[in-house]
Amino acid sequence: MAEKTKKEKTLKRNLAYVLWVAALVAIMVTAVILAINLYPSADNHVKVNVDNSDATDSTQKTIEEPSDSSGKNEQDEVNTGNNEQEPSNEDTTPPEKEPDQPTLAQITFIMPCSGGKVLKGYTDNTLVFNSTLGAYMGHMAIDFAVNEGTDVLCVYDGVIESITTSYLTGTTIVVDHGNNLKTAYNSVEANEALYEGAKVTQGAVIGKVTNNNMQEYKDGTHLHFEVWKNGEKINPEEYLIGDEK
Repeated sequence: MAEKTKKEKTLKRNLAYVLWVAALVAIMVTAVILAINLYPSADNHVKVNVDNSDATDSTQKTIEEPSDSSGKNEQDEVNTGNNEQEPSNEDTTPPEKEPDQPTLAQITFIMPCSGGKVLKGYTDNTLVFNSTLGAYMGHMAIDFAVNEGTDVLCVYDGVIESITTSYLTGTTIVVDHGNNLKTAYNSVEANEALYEGAKVTQGAVIGKVTNNNMQEYKDGTHLHFEVWKNGEKINPEEYLIGDEK
C-alpha cells in the first residue's frame, strides 16, 4: 500500500513537470508568433529600404529645385547689373554755346576826348620831368592837352567802377570793361548823373576836362588817361584806334 502511494506521488510530480514544460513551450511559441507579427521579415526590411531610397531621391530632387531657383536669381542679379549700365534717360544734349566774349585783341578804344594832342606819352622805363613837382618820374599814362570843359568820352562799353576825388590827384573816373581791363580818366569833373555801377557805352560823355590835378597843374589843362590790364598799368596805345593815337 505504501509503495502504491509512492508511485502515485511520482506520477503526479512527473505530470506536473510535463504540464510545466508544455506551458513553457506554449509561451515560447506564442512569443515567436508575436515577434513575427510585430517585426517585418528581412525581405520586407529591404523593401522598406528601397521605398525609403525612392523617398530620399524624391526629397533630394525637391531640395535641388530651390538650388536651381537660386541660380536663376543669381542670373537675374547679373541681368539687373547689366541693366544698370544701360544709358540713362537724362538729357545729354550739350548746352547751347554762349556768345563769345570779346577778347582783348578784339577791343578797340576810341579817343577819350576830341581834338586832343599828346602832351606826355606813356613810359614805363624812362623818367619824365614833372614841372609841378620839379622831379623826374615815371609816366604810365597818356596826357591829352585840350581846352577846359572838353567832353570826356568813355572809350569802350563798361560799368562805372568808381568816382573818387582828392586834393592832389583831382577827380578820377574808373570804368570796368570786363576781361580784367579797366580805364581811368583823371583831371575831370564827373557828370552829376553818373554813379558807381552805372552802365556806359562807347562814346558816352562821362565828364568834362578840368585842371584839378594838383600834381600836374603846371602842365596846363589836360586829360590824364590810364589803361589797366590784370591790375597793372599798360600802354593805352595797344587799344587806341590807329589813326587817333
